[in-house]
Amino acid sequence: MNRASVAAFISLVVLGASSCRRSESTTRVGHVPIILISIDTLRADHLPMFGYKNVDTPNLDALRHDGILFTSAYSHVPLTFPSHVTVLTGRIPPANGVRNNIGYKLDPGVPTLPLVLKGIGYATGAAVSSYVLRGNSGLARSFDSYDDLLPFKGGTAVGALQRPGASTAQAAEAWIGAHSGKPFFFFLHLFEPHSPYEPPEPFKSRYANPYDGEIATADQIVGDFIAYLKQHGAYDQAIIVFMSDHGEGLYQHGEPEHGIFLYRESLHVPLVVKLPGSERAGETVGDPVGLVDIMPTLLELTAAKAPAGLSGTSLLAHRAGAPARRIYSETLYPRIHLGWSELRSLTGQDYHFIQAPKPELYDVIHDPGEATNVLLDHRRVQASMKQDLDAYGRDVELPTHINPEEAAKLAALGYLGSSAPASSGPLPDPKDRIGEVADMMAAMRLVSQGQYAGGIAGLRSILAKNPRLSDAWNQLALALESTGHYEEAADAYRKAIQISPDLAGEFGLSLGSVLLKLEQYDEAAAHARLGIRTNPGGAHTLLARIALARKDYVTAEAEARIAMNDEYAHSAAGAVLAQTMTQQNKLQPALALVDQISTEAQEKHLGSIEGLEFTRGDILARMNRYDQAIEAFKREIAAYPQSKQPYANLALVYALEGKRDEEQAILDLLARSSPNRRTYLFIARTLEQLDDPGGAAAWRKRAESAKQ
Repeated sequence: MNRASVAAFISLVVLGASSCRRSESTTRVGHVPIILISIDTLRADHLPMFGYKNVDTPNLDALRHDGILFTSAYSHVPLTFPSHVTVLTGRIPPANGVRNNIGYKLDPGVPTLPLVLKGIGYATGAAVSSYVLRGNSGLARSFDSYDDLLPFKGGTAVGALQRPGASTAQAAEAWIGAHSGKPFFFFLHLFEPHSPYEPPEPFKSRYANPYDGEIATADQIVGDFIAYLKQHGAYDQAIIVFMSDHGEGLYQHGEPEHGIFLYRESLHVPLVVKLPGSERAGETVGDPVGLVDIMPTLLELTAAKAPAGLSGTSLLAHRAGAPARRIYSETLYPRIHLGWSELRSLTGQDYHFIQAPKPELYDVIHDPGEATNVLLDHRRVQASMKQDLDAYGRDVELPTHINPEEAAKLAALGYLGSSAPASSGPLPDPKDRIGEVADMMAAMRLVSQGQYAGGIAGLRSILAKNPRLSDAWNQLALALESTGHYEEAADAYRKAIQISPDLAGEFGLSLGSVLLKLEQYDEAAAHARLGIRTNPGGAHTLLARIALARKDYVTAEAEARIAMNDEYAHSAAGAVLAQTMTQQNKLQPALALVDQISTEAQEKHLGSIEGLEFTRGDILARMNRYDQAIEAFKREIAAYPQSKQPYANLALVYALEGKRDEEQAILDLLARSSPNRRTYLFIARTLEQLDDPGGAAAWRKRAESAKQ
């Protein structure tokens, strides 16, 4: 679109940069590029545009200068997946059916913003930085292109799976460059400043608060992206929406991160709309609005027909004389994950009401930090807001709508009916139990720092006080698995599933992986199948690994090929397929596949792929290319020090070359990386295969005196 055309579109925008209140609400600009930029977990009050002084965001400030700032914008749910679904469907969570990061999928029957825009001729693309926004959650079907390729390591909590925003922005630039000259909608999602807060230099040294350092990182990424848009002539003509999906607790009310509470630090988010030609640049709108309003706004601007059932209204609509809106928010996270009460709230112009076992009311004008509950002093306000909130209903719609097939699988494994449901009896108020989450976070930090004993002890102490914390059981299982305590890890995963059978898809895959290490193949496969509905690529990859361990190469190859059709699981499944081919002595095609997967991973910035370098080393060793095999095994060990087989294969190569000292050194390294009875027995079996009965006997004796 040339500048004359842009000017023609802009002429349709109501003039007057001082106010958004107009006699009409039909502002339209035609089919211009639309770019939605979401910076995850960004608190509004940590930005200079809201008066914050401790971080510099020159690029976001420049975008705000060119657009309309909505100073009272609120998220409807402080969780990444359901919040973005709300934006892309124009429906609040009770209406769109997605209430939590896991356990839900977007129903294909729900209309979405990109689908509606596609219907009027738009190309649609997206690039995301978090696993919880992966395409098979139901999001990808709405887009022509959905880039969700993330680095992946097994045993990592799904919330921690992310890629650097700069890599995501590069994917966005490539797509936009290929679609210049035509109307397009692009959704760019950055995960900075989501935890763990690890800003790169120079921001790490510049900011004492790493959360602020990550905000500065995100600002630079946005600045580079906008520079690209300007360079290619897309910025001036585009509608650009900048938002965050939710904020961050930062311990303001005791919550370390987000998802549990509905205080303003988690709900109040930045929202800027830049119109073509920067029309109405610099305006400020103080009326309460919600992220649900983004879709109707963009449909109005493009003259697209809005689907029935939208929960929001256009941000640019005329509201003269209308009462200020009250914005609905909810979180089911405390009920689903912690066994506590769900929360709902309404945020208005003057007050914020939170429906909890012990309700709260805050004067957001005089007490924006929500330090003082004024409910007893404003009973009429509380009654009015409660009445409005009740109109939204109280159906929590937990992800317990397990279909009969899934229920049968769980029952066969002994999970359904094995414990009281989390919803039985009165549920605790999250604010009375939030200290347990802080303790859990402290224990998890110890684990992440390699202080496993302290972290595991901390998690066990938390669970002794509240055994219904499925998240704590999951974290305990991850820590135990990392230290090679597989039996205990399996028990912890089982407890998590018993408490939250709704989340059995994800927990089941983790348990299946541990059971594979325990060589309990039937049970491992049964748990892998629990994940087929929620994570089909991961489930089929695990089933392939199980079949490979059983030397059932036909099944292993079939399952791996199914998994490779899942874009997210493609590389990991390819590594398993290459291992399967290697075991059948199909060395050349296996090596070609390893090279292909490795090249794809590099091009897509996926990081290391578990098992890939091990397979390369195995192939090269079989080809008697020992020096190259040694280097490949070393790369696998460096990336995955808990995986035992690469050590054994490397020891074998050293033995074949007569390097007995190196052989012993690598087995000693294995023992140090995972010092437990199971590891020592593995080393003993390895030495027996290497015809070293004396060494094997010594390690067996060591195993007898060791703990699990």
